[in-house]
Amino acid sequence: MDLTRGVGTALMAQIGGGVWHPALMVDLDWPSGRVRAHSGVGAISWASATWAGVGKYGEVSIPEEAANGLPSDFSLSLVCDLPDLATYADAVIRGRPGTVYLGATTAPGGNVLVGDPVALASGTMDGLVLTLDAQDGVQLYRLTVSMTTGPSYRSASAIVHSHEDQSRKYPGDTAGLRLIGAMSRARTTLWPEP
Repeated sequence: MDLTRGVGTALMAQIGGGVWHPALMVDLDWPSGRVRAHSGVGAISWASATWAGVGKYGEVSIPEEAANGLPSDFSLSLVCDLPDLATYADAVIRGRPGTVYLGATTAPGGNVLVGDPVALASGTMDGLVLTLDAQDGVQLYRLTVSMTTGPSYRSASAIVHSHEDQSRKYPGDTAGLRLIGAMSRARTTLWPEP
C-alpha cells in the first residue's frame, strides 16, 4: 500500500526510521492576520513564514479519513492562564480557511524540521468557543476553533428546482412553466410491449 499524501523522502525516511518526533503545524486565516503555530517550543521557519511554538498548550483533533465525500469536523484548541486569550473569542471566523500539517523535528518538541510537512486536514473555520476551567487553583482559558472539511452535500446542491428558480437565473425562459405537471401527463411506456 502506498502513502498517497505526497510525503517527501526526508520526512518519509524519518517516519520509517522507527523513532521520530512528530510536529503538528496549524495555519489559520484569522481576521486580524495569519496565525501559524506548531506543537513544539520556539519558532520554526517554513514556507517563508515563522510558526510559533505552543508546546503543551495546544490541542488538535484530526478528522478521520472518509471516502464517502461527507464533510468531517475537527477542532483546534489553545489552553492557557492568560486572560488576554478572551479578547480573541469575539473574532468573526466563519468560512475562513485553515490547514493542519504533519511534520517531524530532530528532537522531541523541537523546532528544526526534517523535510517538508504534509497537509493532514484542511477546511474552513466554523465556530469559536471560549471556556473557563480551574485547575489546581489556576483559572484556565480554553479557546476552541471548530472546523469542517467542506460543505455538506445538502448545502452544495439544490434539491428542488422550480420555475421561479429558472426565471431568476434565466429571465423570460418559459420552459419551466411547460414542464409543470409533465409527470402527471406522461404516458408510461412498457418494454417489451405486452
